[in-house]
Amino acid sequence: MKTYYSFLSFFICLWSFEALAQVSTEPTVPNANDKVKIIYDATKGSGGLKDCACDVYIHIGAVTESAESTTWSIVPFQWGTTDAKAKMTKVEGQANLYIYELTPNTFFDNPNGLTIYRLGLVFRNGDGSKEGKNSSGGDIFVNLSQGYQVVFTSPNSPAISMEVGESFTFKAETSSPDSEIKFTLDGVQVASGIVVQSLSYTYSATKAGNFELKAEAIKGSESDTETVTIEVFSPSNTAPLPTGAKLGINYLSDTEVLLALNAPGKKLVHVIGDFNDWEKRPDYQMNRTPDGEIFWLKISGLTPAKEYIFQYLVEGEIRIGDPYADKTSDPDHDQEIINQGRYPGLLPYPAGKTQYQATYLQTAQPQYSWKNLTYTKPKPEELVVYELLVRDFDDRRSYNAVQERLDYLQELGINAIELMPVGEFEGNISWGYNPSFFFAPDKYYGTKNDLKSLIDEAHGRGMVIILDMVLNHAFGQNPMVRLYNDGEFGAPTPDNPWFNRNATHPFNVGYDFNHESKYTQAFVDSVNNYWLTEYKIDGFRFDLSKGFTQVVSGSNVGQWSQYDPSRIKIWKHIYDRIKQNHPDAYVILEHLADNSEEKELADYGMMFWGNVNFDFREMAKGQNKDFNWAYYGSRGWKEPNLIAYQESHDEERVMWETLNFGATSPINLKQLENAVNRNQLLTAFYFGIPGPKMIWQFGEFGYDQELNNDRLGIKPTKWNYLDNPQRIRLNQLYQEMIKLKSEHDVFNKPDKTTLNLSGTVKSIILESEEMDVVLHGNFGLTNVSNVSLSFPKTGTWYNYFTGEEFLVNSTTVNFSLRSSEFYLFTDKKLPKPTAGILQVDLITSVPKETIPDSAFKIYPVPTVGQLNVQLPIEMTGAYYRIVDMTGRVLEEGITQSGREILELDVTDIKAGIYIFEAFDTKRALQKRFIKN
Repeated sequence: MKTYYSFLSFFICLWSFEALAQVSTEPTVPNANDKVKIIYDATKGSGGLKDCACDVYIHIGAVTESAESTTWSIVPFQWGTTDAKAKMTKVEGQANLYIYELTPNTFFDNPNGLTIYRLGLVFRNGDGSKEGKNSSGGDIFVNLSQGYQVVFTSPNSPAISMEVGESFTFKAETSSPDSEIKFTLDGVQVASGIVVQSLSYTYSATKAGNFELKAEAIKGSESDTETVTIEVFSPSNTAPLPTGAKLGINYLSDTEVLLALNAPGKKLVHVIGDFNDWEKRPDYQMNRTPDGEIFWLKISGLTPAKEYIFQYLVEGEIRIGDPYADKTSDPDHDQEIINQGRYPGLLPYPAGKTQYQATYLQTAQPQYSWKNLTYTKPKPEELVVYELLVRDFDDRRSYNAVQERLDYLQELGINAIELMPVGEFEGNISWGYNPSFFFAPDKYYGTKNDLKSLIDEAHGRGMVIILDMVLNHAFGQNPMVRLYNDGEFGAPTPDNPWFNRNATHPFNVGYDFNHESKYTQAFVDSVNNYWLTEYKIDGFRFDLSKGFTQVVSGSNVGQWSQYDPSRIKIWKHIYDRIKQNHPDAYVILEHLADNSEEKELADYGMMFWGNVNFDFREMAKGQNKDFNWAYYGSRGWKEPNLIAYQESHDEERVMWETLNFGATSPINLKQLENAVNRNQLLTAFYFGIPGPKMIWQFGEFGYDQELNNDRLGIKPTKWNYLDNPQRIRLNQLYQEMIKLKSEHDVFNKPDKTTLNLSGTVKSIILESEEMDVVLHGNFGLTNVSNVSLSFPKTGTWYNYFTGEEFLVNSTTVNFSLRSSEFYLFTDKKLPKPTAGILQVDLITSVPKETIPDSAFKIYPVPTVGQLNVQLPIEMTGAYYRIVDMTGRVLEEGITQSGREILELDVTDIKAGIYIFEAFDTKRALQKRFIKN
């Protein structure tokens, strides 16, 4: 007797059912010893061969390990060949129906007589460029009987749930015709047939309880039985949702909760969990609201502060956690968290009592006591956002570890931390863009109070927290997906209130939310309000915001990026609902759509990511790019709501590009010193463009681990880079540029911005009542002499990095700039930076080279009036200068052709220690001298 109660058997039955959506067999219960006809419908499953107007071939394999295995042990045909023996027969008059016949035990070359438990199937055209698979894109399997067998073909599961008053027609089929079949219900015969291969019986549920329907089949001396359990429940009690109750877990007292589940169209829901030993009891059957939308139940007698794990059992079959719960219990990944001590006191999953993800409830929970509730939030244009992944920011991979690094971020000058998604995602190691539960912080990183402590401490240091929110899609473990789907972790069915069955845009991952659905809109609003209220975050960066549309063809990339009124309406609704309760919240979109759409939403108040990574990577390698699109004014926007970025989690690292693909001539950018110079130049100009900024973690010291080598995998932290003097130079420049931005509004929203970014020598001019700023830099690979650069006015200017006064007599001034050298001038004297990069020279564009003393001499030392310098003869035409110990340039020039001795008059230089420097494209020379 075969009674299937195990989860594994249940899974196999579902799998066979899914396969038969595009494959049927004659007989329905095929035997390995008998002829079986395989019928393939190309319109179903993956649909890869639908209307292909081609010959269709079967790719088939024998599975001999077990009835559960997916390994093809014997494969007779080679992929991508037009073997006539593999060609299927097209059914006459049917454009997409194909047939193939075989007797499994004689068809396969099986000299060892292995048992063939099932057939693995994939269909293809001749060269294999088109495929027909199951709806999930996997192999199709057909189970084979090994002898005489009877199975229930309706239902396709070992148990069925019904409500009193409902009827269901059961059908059993045998592997051989001319059988005698009978049904018995709890031992009483209710139907029979002789000389048949199938038998049907319609059962009408008249009372609640559990019943057993058995199919018995006999043919000669062979017999078999199959059993289905029938669970009959009383109709759900109809009652309105109590006033004030919301979806999810409502804590009524220290001993009582009210649970509410949105499940329109469903008829029956039970609550199962630790409090009822996971049994389906009548007193835990949920009430249903009169409109059939919501199921709810009060549970009393709970122990205060005790954690209970629970699920909803929907129509006796679907087991899901609460979509609004703030803590999950996972059958596959929680034990790792427990073993590593990542979450103190985490309960083990209730294995053996249920399957799939469950959730927690706990009355009288200890509340987090917030310390920093009053703090000043930066204006949008003042933001310096640090995007980080908790998993990879510190090797401990926890909220607490990030909190312990806040000193570093504060010293860097960061005023906003953007956390990549921390909501419960599938698995333990992830970027977080595969969300499953939207109200629960992922346990792998720590407790929810650990996360609150991180947020609280950041607020106390003047840093706001922006949460990366994923509401374009969810993955298969999500309870709202599983409530209406194809079974197991399959695609949403057409009646799913929240999700599209097929994504409406070409770059979707997971299952696509329908943002025009009232159910999705209510859910999105509740998610956003929850995090802003419960965790006191300061705003969101919304992932894949361009996907919030229903009007795009699934593969139409061009249409996806075009102006979309429906998407604009959706985003204005989301924005308005956020601002209704949290008027100072930041709303940032990863939109990357047509500028007309972004401009409309930006002018409405939303902020946008601006990806200029490609341009900066190209410039990092030594190429020239005009990156004016990083400026909101270049896009015609009214407000500085553009967060342009050199790097994000999604983009290849700029320093990696320099060190691996940088130019090697006339300057070798692959050498770290030169690579740092190049990245300093990029960084200065990046911060020189007005508006909010974003740094991807470790970009401030030149992180150079390749992104796309195991793109989603764990990346090393490289905190040791802060021990490297070259990388410290870059880090300190970030500090100085962030300091300028934080202290001077001209870098955020100037009165006038002038960009000259097309040539190799680039300029940014910012003008405001407070201060004017001029930034000039050489993006070329060679030194330039006497290049004319602009100033907005004459008068005294100040080199910010040296403190040197610079008198401008004309609005154009000739400069000499080494490769990667830049100047930042202000018309207001500012305190000179204290960072160590400025002790001698901000930029060293070529590496130092050891030159024999006989080739490079300075004399007399000390000197009182004239300084003689002997340079190597090959350095004719090199750039030279004298700087003081603060880096201030006192004299500069170009060596003349045919001369190797410089005679410099230093009479007017006051007594002290100075540095002489000379540079060409191959070497940099430097010596100190004393002036008496």
